[in-house]
Amino acid sequence: MLLTALVADNSFGNDGPDGTVTFPDEHRMVNIDLAGGALLDLGIYSLTWLFQILYHLQPESEKESPVTVAAIEKYRTGADESTTVVVRFPQHKSMGVAMTSLRIATNTDGKNSGGPAIKIQGTKGEIQVTGPAFRPTQYRVVRKDGDGQVEVVECPIPRDNERNFGMGMFWEADEVARCLRDGKKESDTLPLSESIVIMEVMEEALKQGDVKYPELIATDVFDPQSPLNTGNQ
Repeated sequence: MLLTALVADNSFGNDGPDGTVTFPDEHRMVNIDLAGGALLDLGIYSLTWLFQILYHLQPESEKESPVTVAAIEKYRTGADESTTVVVRFPQHKSMGVAMTSLRIATNTDGKNSGGPAIKIQGTKGEIQVTGPAFRPTQYRVVRKDGDGQVEVVECPIPRDNERNFGMGMFWEADEVARCLRDGKKESDTLPLSESIVIMEVMEEALKQGDVKYPELIATDVFDPQSPLNTGNQ
């Protein structure tokens, strides 16, 4: 069967606007009043990989924020259901593509049988990261001069119990614990300045896709009377 015919007969589902995203409109994943949408909920993982490689590793004296170009497909609630973000660093002559979607999964069959979730490509080879972007389980190092040999590095995930794997948040908890132990107010792995640049990229992507959140949750001005301030209740 031709590849085009395989797709045309709907063997892999229809990615058209047929309501295949089954969240009710009030669900946090698609509710615009709860900052729903693919980018804010899931896109941070793919963007984190881009920034760790293309931005974090830049010399401090040459730090360069990226030029951002985005394409967004909206859900009926106004939240984004699929978003692609291209970040380009002109001075460093590098760019990356981050994709996120509520319709399709990176780990298609739940067994990591497909291709890599992340590919880090350079002139001398590439690194292929297997597993969901938020919790990779393996990476492969493919070198241009490697004579077909591939280095495979396993990334075992601790188990919550005998049956269930942890979701990955323990790595963040460990980093917080190290920072507290060492008296640090921010992580060297993800400093506050880098977090701000990532948020600026996300904000620009949403702007280009005309995704708008209510002022109540989007404002950066503290209002002590805001109904969101529940600490004194």
